[in-house]
Amino acid sequence: MSRVFYILPDRLSRVVAIFGLGAYLIGTVFSISTENTHLFQRFGSIGVAAAILFFTDRLQQIELNRQKTVERILHEFGLELEVMKEGIEAKEIPSEGFVTDYLKEEVQFQTLRDRAERINSRNIFLLTIATLQWGFGDAFLNWAIS
Repeated sequence: MSRVFYILPDRLSRVVAIFGLGAYLIGTVFSISTENTHLFQRFGSIGVAAAILFFTDRLQQIELNRQKTVERILHEFGLELEVMKEGIEAKEIPSEGFVTDYLKEEVQFQTLRDRAERINSRNIFLLTIATLQWGFGDAFLNWAIS
Protein backbone atom coordinates (compact mmCIF):
# COMPACT_ATOMS: atom_id res chain seq x y z
CA MET A 1 0.00 0.00 0.00
CA SER A 2 2.79 2.43 0.84
CA ARG A 3 4.51 1.60 -2.46
CA VAL A 4 1.47 2.89 -4.37
CA PHE A 5 1.60 6.19 -2.52
CA TYR A 6 5.35 6.37 -3.12
CA ILE A 7 5.03 5.91 -6.90
CA LEU A 8 1.91 8.01 -7.37
CA PRO A 9 3.37 11.47 -6.64
CA ASP A 10 6.15 10.92 -9.20
CA ARG A 11 3.64 10.10 -11.93
CA LEU A 12 0.75 12.28 -10.79
CA SER A 13 1.66 15.35 -12.83
CA ARG A 14 2.05 13.22 -15.98
CA VAL A 15 -1.28 11.43 -15.39
CA VAL A 16 -3.08 14.72 -14.80
CA ALA A 17 -1.38 16.29 -17.83
CA ILE A 18 -2.42 13.42 -20.10
CA PHE A 19 -5.96 13.52 -18.75
CA GLY A 20 -6.03 17.31 -19.18
CA LEU A 21 -4.69 17.12 -22.74
CA GLY A 22 -7.32 14.54 -23.63
CA ALA A 23 -10.08 16.67 -22.09
CA TYR A 24 -8.69 19.71 -23.92
CA LEU A 25 -8.67 18.01 -27.31
CA ILE A 26 -12.05 16.32 -26.90
CA GLY A 27 -13.65 19.46 -25.48
CA THR A 28 -12.20 21.66 -28.20
CA VAL A 29 -13.42 19.39 -30.98
CA PHE A 30 -16.83 19.05 -29.32
CA SER A 31 -17.24 22.78 -28.82
CA ILE A 32 -16.24 23.50 -32.43
CA SER A 33 -18.65 20.89 -33.75
CA THR A 34 -21.51 22.28 -31.64
CA GLU A 35 -20.39 25.88 -32.35
CA ASN A 36 -20.39 26.65 -28.62
CA THR A 37 -18.08 29.67 -28.39
CA HIS A 38 -18.07 29.97 -24.61
CA LEU A 39 -17.20 26.32 -24.11
CA PHE A 40 -14.47 26.59 -26.77
CA GLN A 41 -12.89 29.49 -24.89
CA ARG A 42 -13.02 27.74 -21.54
CA PHE A 43 -11.28 24.63 -22.83
CA GLY A 44 -8.28 26.82 -23.60
CA SER A 45 -7.59 27.07 -19.87
CA ILE A 46 -7.43 23.28 -19.63
CA GLY A 47 -4.92 23.27 -22.50
CA VAL A 48 -2.76 25.81 -20.67
CA ALA A 49 -2.83 23.72 -17.50
CA ALA A 50 -1.88 20.57 -19.43
CA ALA A 51 1.00 22.36 -21.14
CA ILE A 52 2.36 23.61 -17.83
CA LEU A 53 2.12 20.16 -16.23
CA PHE A 54 3.81 18.48 -19.22
CA PHE A 55 6.60 21.03 -19.17
CA THR A 56 7.17 20.65 -15.44
CA ASP A 57 7.21 16.85 -15.63
CA ARG A 58 9.48 16.58 -18.67
CA LEU A 59 11.83 19.28 -17.44
CA GLN A 60 12.29 17.36 -14.20
CA GLN A 61 13.08 14.15 -16.10
CA ILE A 62 15.65 15.88 -18.30
CA GLU A 63 17.29 17.53 -15.30
CA LEU A 64 17.55 14.19 -13.48
CA ASN A 65 19.16 12.58 -16.55
CA ARG A 66 21.59 15.50 -16.84
CA GLN A 67 22.54 15.12 -13.18
CA LYS A 68 23.26 11.41 -13.69
CA THR A 69 25.61 12.20 -16.56
CA VAL A 70 27.41 14.90 -14.57
CA GLU A 71 27.74 12.54 -11.60
CA ARG A 72 29.31 9.86 -13.84
CA ILE A 73 31.85 12.34 -15.19
CA LEU A 74 32.69 13.71 -11.74
CA HIS A 75 33.06 10.18 -10.38
CA GLU A 76 35.42 9.32 -13.23
CA PHE A 77 37.48 12.47 -12.66
CA GLY A 78 37.71 11.54 -8.99
CA LEU A 79 38.91 8.03 -9.81
CA GLU A 80 41.49 9.33 -12.26
CA LEU A 81 42.75 11.89 -9.76
CA GLU A 82 43.02 9.24 -7.07
CA VAL A 83 44.98 6.92 -9.38
CA MET A 84 47.25 9.76 -10.51
CA LYS A 85 47.97 10.57 -6.84
CA GLU A 86 49.11 6.96 -6.43
CA GLY A 87 51.74 7.55 -9.13
CA ILE A 88 50.20 5.86 -12.16
CA GLU A 89 50.96 7.74 -15.36
CA ALA A 90 48.00 9.41 -17.07
CA LYS A 91 48.66 7.52 -20.32
CA GLU A 92 48.27 4.21 -18.46
CA ILE A 93 44.89 5.05 -16.87
CA PRO A 94 42.63 3.65 -19.64
CA SER A 95 44.28 0.24 -19.29
CA GLU A 96 43.42 0.24 -15.59
CA GLY A 97 39.72 -0.44 -16.22
CA PHE A 98 38.11 2.99 -16.25
CA VAL A 99 34.76 2.90 -17.98
CA THR A 100 33.57 6.45 -18.66
CA ASP A 101 34.16 7.58 -22.22
CA TYR A 102 34.07 11.38 -22.18
CA LEU A 103 33.09 11.62 -25.84
CA LYS A 104 30.19 9.28 -25.18
CA GLU A 105 29.13 11.44 -22.24
CA GLU A 106 29.27 14.55 -24.44
CA VAL A 107 27.01 12.80 -26.96
CA GLN A 108 24.66 12.04 -24.07
CA PHE A 109 24.63 15.74 -23.15
CA GLN A 110 23.85 16.67 -26.75
CA THR A 111 21.04 14.11 -26.85
CA LEU A 112 19.58 15.62 -23.68
CA ARG A 113 19.86 19.13 -25.17
CA ASP A 114 18.10 18.02 -28.36
CA ARG A 115 15.37 16.28 -26.38
CA ALA A 116 14.87 19.35 -24.20
CA GLU A 117 14.63 21.55 -27.31
CA ARG A 118 11.98 19.30 -28.90
CA ILE A 119 9.95 19.18 -25.69
CA ASN A 120 10.28 22.93 -25.25
CA SER A 121 9.18 23.74 -28.81
CA ARG A 122 6.15 21.44 -28.58
CA ASN A 123 5.24 22.91 -25.23
CA ILE A 124 5.55 26.48 -26.52
CA PHE A 125 3.25 25.59 -29.43
CA LEU A 126 0.62 24.01 -27.17
CA LEU A 127 0.87 26.82 -24.63
CA THR A 128 0.52 29.50 -27.32
CA ILE A 129 -2.49 27.87 -29.00
CA ALA A 130 -4.23 27.15 -25.68
CA THR A 131 -3.57 30.66 -24.35
CA LEU A 132 -4.94 32.28 -27.51
CA GLN A 133 -7.95 29.96 -27.34
CA TRP A 134 -8.47 30.85 -23.69
CA GLY A 135 -8.18 34.57 -24.31
CA PHE A 136 -9.78 35.02 -27.72
CA GLY A 137 -11.49 31.68 -28.40
CA ASP A 138 -15.04 33.00 -28.35
CA ALA A 139 -14.21 35.86 -30.73
CA PHE A 140 -12.31 33.55 -33.06
CA LEU A 141 -15.03 30.91 -33.18
CA ASN A 142 -17.75 33.57 -33.70
CA TRP A 143 -15.67 34.94 -36.60
CA ALA A 144 -15.04 31.46 -38.04
CA ILE A 145 -18.68 30.31 -37.98
CA SER A 146 -20.18 33.55 -39.30
